[in-house]
Amino acid sequence: MEVENNISMSKITTKVVMTLLFIATCLTTSAQQATVRQALKALQAEDLETAKGFIDSAAVHEETKDSSSTWYYRGFIYKKVYNSTEKSNKNSSARDVSVESFKIFFELDKKSELFETAYKSVKYLASTYYNDAANALTENPERYELAIINFEKHKQTMLLIDPNHDFRSLEMQFFLVLGQVYNQLYERDREKNTSFYEKTEDAYKLVLGVDSNNLSANYNLAILYYNEGVNIIKNLDYDLDLITLTLIQDEVVVLFQRALPYAERAYLLNPCRKETLIMLSGIYFSLNEMEKSQQIQMELEGIEKIGEYRELLKRVSGLQEGTDEFNNVQNKIKELIENYSKINYCSGIK
Repeated sequence: MEVENNISMSKITTKVVMTLLFIATCLTTSAQQATVRQALKALQAEDLETAKGFIDSAAVHEETKDSSSTWYYRGFIYKKVYNSTEKSNKNSSARDVSVESFKIFFELDKKSELFETAYKSVKYLASTYYNDAANALTENPERYELAIINFEKHKQTMLLIDPNHDFRSLEMQFFLVLGQVYNQLYERDREKNTSFYEKTEDAYKLVLGVDSNNLSANYNLAILYYNEGVNIIKNLDYDLDLITLTLIQDEVVVLFQRALPYAERAYLLNPCRKETLIMLSGIYFSLNEMEKSQQIQMELEGIEKIGEYRELLKRVSGLQEGTDEFNNVQNKIKELIENYSKINYCSGIK
């Protein structure tokens, strides 16, 4: 009988212990869930530091670290921190934490009612990375490295919500500006900043790798090589020995040959741009292609006569057909068209 009582007491004790453990577990879980609620309460009160403390605690605790809502609210809180205190900081750590938190949320939950707002938040944060990248380049060229970092963060953030996103157009825009920034830095001190010459070249070639008919990249790469050759000629010391002068001349020729295909492509894409015509004529002249150089010079003269051509067209429209004055103006128009075949096209007249 005593043995039976001991067994019975043992069963009771086990049940009590299990019950206490269950209660303790529930209390712990409840406490951690309360931590998330406290974070949200602090957020509502605009007490962002307290909100961060509570949500960071929930993010590392065993009971709440695998809950999608924990990471959603952490992303939301840190986005609020970014907007409130770090929006002017192009290297904001709060923004990075927010994106990383939403990333974990997406890994844990793709179907809850929180998904849509998380999607919009991430899309917004991605746009801020791109804006900061673009502004860093335009505001201070020397911050180009930060611009590159933020551009890469923009792409990685966009991929969270659109894994098949096409960045080609945006990359071309960004690297065109980046190439211009590199070129500015190179021009500041050609001897000291030689590395930026290659960086400029690489940026434009990256754009052309996406679109070989990109007008700006073709023109900018051509003018990079062309200006390099012209600069060598301008700074040439003619007291050098003949062998050295010949070697330098060969170097210039190589640069003009390198510029030629990009200049010709830029001309084909826009035969009316004055700067392209000046460059292309100079390249042909330097490569001893005199006939081509003269042809481009004629087209350049035509560009410079567009104003006169438009005035004549405007004038003849107000004259009576058949009069001497009308015929005289008409003949001048005809002469301009015969001499400068592209004058109609470049005037924008169909």
